[in-house]
Amino acid sequence: MCFRPAAVSNGTIACPMCGHENPASAEVCEECGFAASAAPGTPKAPGAPKAPGAPKAPGAPKAPSAPKAPVA
Repeated sequence: MCFRPAAVSNGTIACPMCGHENPASAEVCEECGFAASAAPGTPKAPGAPKAPGAPKAPGAPKAPSAPKAPVA
């Protein structure tokens, strides 16, 4: 693998999403709009998807249904 040495800061920060050089004071990337405070690889979407519910126990028996009343 090849590792690049740390770049000398010239008052700009590279966007982790698109690589565009932005001023160090920028809150969002001027090119793609990625939030500068977000971690690399974090989507810009406002909310994360909800976690799925717990799976049902396999082979769990169903409760018996009540008998139907006879029709008169």
